Amino acid sequence: MSEATDFSGKEWQNFTAADLGEAALVPTMLNMEEQSFYVWLTREWARGEGAIVDLGSFAGGSAACLAEGVRQAGRRQTVQGYDKFEVGQFDAFLDRYMRYMSVPPASESPCTPRPLPEFKGTDLLPLAEFFLAPWEEGIALHKGQIEEMSWDGPIEILVMDASKTAATMERMSETFFPHLIPGHSIVVQQDFLWWQQPWIAVQMARLSDYFEPVAYVPNHSVSFLCKQAVPLDVLKALNVVEMSDKEMIAVLRDMKQQVKAFKMDFYMRRLISAVKANPGARAAYRFTKRP
Repeated sequence: MSEATDFSGKEWQNFTAADLGEAALVPTMLNMEEQSFYVWLTREWARGEGAIVDLGSFAGGSAACLAEGVRQAGRRQTVQGYDKFEVGQFDAFLDRYMRYMSVPPASESPCTPRPLPEFKGTDLLPLAEFFLAPWEEGIALHKGQIEEMSWDGPIEILVMDASKTAATMERMSETFFPHLIPGHSIVVQQDFLWWQQPWIAVQMARLSDYFEPVAYVPNHSVSFLCKQAVPLDVLKALNVVEMSDKEMIAVLRDMKQQVKAFKMDFYMRRLISAVKANPGARAAYRFTKRP
C-alpha cells in the first residue's frame, strides 16, 4: 500500500481509464472521478482490517471498482454487494449500457469488452454476475431488500448508495454503522448532495460526534471517517423520518458549515431549497419539484 493515504492529496484525480482496469467496462452511474475514488480507496486506504460493503450495487459498477482496488493492492478481501438486482425494462437498461460504453472511461479503456449474454425478464442478478466475473471470489452479491438484511463483523469501508427513503436509510444505518472501526472506517455517502435525498446530510450532521467529512467528489459524494464507535441506541433515537421540515432545514444549515471547507455551498443550499419545495416528503420519488 502506498504511503500517500491522505485524502487531501486527491490522488484519484490523476487516474486514467487504464487505472480502473476492467472495472471501466462495468456500467454505472458513477462519474469517472467517483470510479477512480473507489479504486483508490480500496487500493490505498484499506488495510484488510474489515469487510468492504457496497449497499446499492445495481449492475455492479461500484463493486467492480472496489474489487479492482483490492486486486491492484494484492490483498485477499471480498466486496460484499447488496441490491434488489431488479430492472424495470431491459431495453432501457441496454440503452443506458450502450451510452456508458460510448464515452470515457469505457471508451478509453485498454480492456476489451465481452459480448453481452442473452437477457430476459427483470432479474438483473445474472447480468451483474456476468459483469463481475473478472473478479471471481473477490465479489459476493446478496439479492433482496437491504434494510431487511443483517450483518455481523467489522466493516472497513461502507458505501451507502441505497438511501432512497429516510426510513430505509435509518434501517441500513442501524444494521451497518455499529460495525464500523473507530479511527479507520470510511463511509461513502454516494448521494449526500443529491437534492432528492436531503435526509442523508441531516443524519450525518446529527452524527457529527461520530463522523468527520474527509473527501468530496463532485457533485454527489461525500465520504466520512468514523471517529468513534456509533452506539445502536443513538441511531435508533435519531428518527429523521419524524423530523419536521423546519428542523431538517436547521440541521442542514449546521451541516453546511461543517463541510464549508469543501466549497460545495451551492449543493447544500439546493438541499435546503428542496425541502422547502417538497414539504413533508421523505422519499426520493416524492421530491417532484426541483429546487
